Amino acid sequence: MNAPLDHRETAANYRAVITRKGKYRVILCRDGIQWILQRKKGRDDRPWEGFGYYTTRAALMRDWERLHGQIPPEIASLPDRVRGYADGKTV
Repeated sequence: MNAPLDHRETAANYRAVITRKGKYRVILCRDGIQWILQRKKGRDDRPWEGFGYYTTRAALMRDWERLHGQIPPEIASLPDRVRGYADGKTV
């Protein structure tokens, strides 16, 4: 059984995860005003930690590519600015 989705951005089961690869993931912040690049440090039971904050897809793609080399479709298909994404999302 899956745990219910959580409103806390640092939670493993946060409700607005866009993509995840290994110890990194991208989320939409709970206010819908920015995308956040997060990393998991240490044990799996530790909270996710934000280290990059973006309002444009181009900036998010630049930093994701530095980490992984390839942009996943979930990021590539985001609108140019977070406002276009967040307007249609309930966080």
